[in-house]
Amino acid sequence: MTFPENYFIIFILAIVSFILSYFGASVGLVLGNIRLPLLVYALQASTSSIGIATGTNLATSAMGSIAGTYCHIREGRVNFRLLWAIGIPSGLGAFISMLTFARMEAYWAKILIGIILIYSSFQIAKNQKTNLVGKQHSTQQSLLLEVAIGVVLGLLSGAVGLALGSMRLPAMIRVLGIDPKDAVGTNLAINLITASIGAVTSILTLGVHLPLLLFLVPATILGSYLGARSVKKIDTSKLRKLIAWALAATGTFMIVESLH
Repeated sequence: MTFPENYFIIFILAIVSFILSYFGASVGLVLGNIRLPLLVYALQASTSSIGIATGTNLATSAMGSIAGTYCHIREGRVNFRLLWAIGIPSGLGAFISMLTFARMEAYWAKILIGIILIYSSFQIAKNQKTNLVGKQHSTQQSLLLEVAIGVVLGLLSGAVGLALGSMRLPAMIRVLGIDPKDAVGTNLAINLITASIGAVTSILTLGVHLPLLLFLVPATILGSYLGARSVKKIDTSKLRKLIAWALAATGTFMIVESLH
């Protein structure tokens, strides 16, 4: 397999990956579903396997999440109880479903997810006081909710080949009543776990394009680190609106890309 000859496309991919990781880390998302179609296009000249692009994308997302997660941890925006309660079941669910469903073509699932994200964006954008307070749950109820969110989204993420942090983020804010800034940091940390497991599984089963990965990873790490640092400068109300716009844009992109 040869390296794509169009270096202009490679340069554009690195810039796009930097922008996606910067914006994604600032709102707690990976945005790998936007990068993936671009990688498929770039690798068409060298391979017809979408699996190579998927593995490369997951590995890029995992590496980018490391820098953003480190910054969020240092700034105290990662809830470690939620990280283990949601992250471990999510990672295990993704691993099981990836092996069981073998990355099924889930067009309708992606369309449904897109619709849910658009709906969630409107819910997060409105009624700030209600959303910030959230529903009061007992410790046992909260733990069950957290594990359930992790398992369900983990199983679904493995089936569609995405980390689905964009679905986890509104669930953490609205269902669990987590402060948006803490939700952003914790969600990116959970994305790190899910993306890492997905990346390792993809490397073992699908493979990656190492030369292209060498260009994407530095740009993604830098963007993720700078994006995570920008969160502390954003007012909570503005951050909620930013998250809402990110979810709406991601949901719309998923629907359009699935229908293409």
